[in-house]
Parts: sequence; C-alpha cells; structure tokens
Amino acid sequence: MNMNQNTNEMYPGKVALYHGPDKALELLPMNWPAPQESQALVRITHCAICRSDVHTMCGRRHVQTPSVLGHEIIGHLIAVGASFSNTDFSGQTLKLGDRVTWAIYAHCGECAFCRDGLPQKCVQLFKYGHEAVSDTGEGSSGGMASYIMLKSGTPILKLPDTIRDHSATPINCAVATAAAMIRESDCKLDAHSVLLVMGGGYAGLSAVALAKKQGCGRVLVFETNMELHKRCLEFGADEVFVPGDQAAIECLNKWTHQRGVDLVLELAGSTDAAQLGLDQLRTGGCLILAGTVFPSPPLRIDPDQIVRRCLTIKGSHNYRPEDLITATRFMCDTQDKLPWGRLVGGVFSLEDCNEAIQFAKDHPGQRAILQMC
Repeated sequence: MNMNQNTNEMYPGKVALYHGPDKALELLPMNWPAPQESQALVRITHCAICRSDVHTMCGRRHVQTPSVLGHEIIGHLIAVGASFSNTDFSGQTLKLGDRVTWAIYAHCGECAFCRDGLPQKCVQLFKYGHEAVSDTGEGSSGGMASYIMLKSGTPILKLPDTIRDHSATPINCAVATAAAMIRESDCKLDAHSVLLVMGGGYAGLSAVALAKKQGCGRVLVFETNMELHKRCLEFGADEVFVPGDQAAIECLNKWTHQRGVDLVLELAGSTDAAQLGLDQLRTGGCLILAGTVFPSPPLRIDPDQIVRRCLTIKGSHNYRPEDLITATRFMCDTQDKLPWGRLVGGVFSLEDCNEAIQFAKDHPGQRAILQMC
C-alpha cells in the first residue's frame, strides 16, 4: 500500500513544555512537518504519566529543559517518509491509520551495544520524552503533545484491536520493563519458585501477573501503601505486606523452608526496598534492580556474601524490543482477566496537563492519562 504523502504538508497542534521541577507546564501551539525518509508521524491519542515522569517533575531525576515529557504513548500512524518500512518489528503490515505503540527509544542497530543485545544503551540513543527541545517546542519528542515524530531506528509495533486504549498506553514502559526484568533474571519460574516483588505500582503488578502466568508458584509483594494491597492480590500475589512486618519474613520462611527466595524484583524505587529484598535471597538467588532511576543511597553488602552465596545482582534499565512484543501479547491475553482499568486514576485533556501532573504526584500507584481526542 502506498503510504507517501505531500512532503510539504504541516500538522498543527499543541505541545506542553516542561521548564523544570515544580514549574507549570507551558501549553504552546506548534506545527509538525511532514516526515522525511524513514520517519513516521503519529497523532497521539493517549499519554500516561509514568512514575519516572513524577520523579523528574519533583526534581529527583534530571532532564534537560525545556523538554516535552511523557513516554508511555499510543497513537495513530498518519504520515510516513518515502523510505519508511511497511512492516512493524514483529513483521505485521503497517498502514496509515493503524494504532501503534513503540519502544521508548530509537537506536542505530550497528554499534557495540546494539550488537551486544543492549540497544537501549546505543551510543546514538534517542529517548522519547527525555530530550531537550527549543523554547517554542520544535523538536518535541514527548507524549504531552498532539503529535510525535518517530525517528529511524524506532521499533514500532501495531497494537491489537482487542487491547483497550487505557490498557495499551503503559505497555511500552511499565509492562515491557516487567517483562524485561523476568527475562533478564534467567530464572526458571515453576510451581516451586518463590518471587518477591518490591512495590505494587503499575510495573510491580505487571511483574506479579507475568510471573504467575509463567507458572511461578508463590509471589509476595512488599508495598508501603496499604490501600494498594487488595489490588496486588487481584493481580495474582499470594501475600502482600508492609516492609518491616515480621509476618512477611515468617511467611517467606514457611514457603521456602528458610532457604530464601529465588528472585527479587525491585520496582519500589527505594534503596531500603532493594536491601530488604537482597537480604531475603537464597543461595544462588537473583536480585533485579529497576525502580531506582535516580541517585540513591548505596546498598550494604559484603562482597564475600556475593561470592559464597553465588548471588546475582543485575540492573535493568528500559528493555529490548522483543520485551515490548512479550508485554503486548501478555496484555492481549489478560485484558479481560485482570482489572487493568482500575489502575487508571484519572483521564485529562492536554489543556489540563498541570492538573494531571498534580494528580499523579498525589496518587502514587494510579496512572493519570492525557487523552488528546
């Protein structure tokens, strides 16, 4: 199907500029040019405010300013350059109007990191929702806008019609991150496995449900907010405790016969949570860290213990493109089996972006979603 269009056409819309921590976003009109070569222009329909966006807006994580935040995004393919591929990275045919998601980065595919299975660390990495833009918004690459221009090297994926918009929006961050953590652990999850998840936010719940779907026998979640405990159970957790509750340790000792847990996934963004998880590992166990995406206090561990207990400690930042495929298939399979809709706390227009940000700050564990149309 011919997807070429007028290369001189302009696409008017709006962009929300981020100027720094605790400063209001500035909503400005902007025109997007037609895509060139292998670029693709997407009309954004939904953008969720990820917890890492909240860290940025609160000053815990630094990004250049001005910028356009938001990386959990979906939208419709409306224009492409002359050399754009007509298939997505899973092999599906793409056509104008298709609803798509994409990896949160573009990569070259040729550098040492890309060749070594770390495209998210590409030497020419471009991260959506993280890059600096002009004072008038040109160069916008975030989701808090009407459109987004996808660069060459962006893994694009056509979304199944069976996944509802609000459930589809966080797939390319929270759900794909959880899928990557489980893959990177190299742990065989079976009926005898015991998993400890630190944090009951969107990514934590995704990790719980993914692990259970893969056959994990027991999953315990540590979550400080007791209001979120019920939903952890709804997503498959066997037990949920507040950190520091001795009953949790007794539960883990019972499940593992005091051996320790097989795998810990840290998604709370807390050194204390990571330390607690590390302390519960069995000999040969694995700790995957992903939640601490900002400078944090160091972990306390004797290297002798890592050696003698044959421990594995890994950092997981972003994901491989295939993890996005896993996450999308998982969402398709569980769309009507798990209460994904209840994770959305509020829906806002782009014009109400500052209200959405405040909601996200005040309601950890719930997604605020900007709905553009």
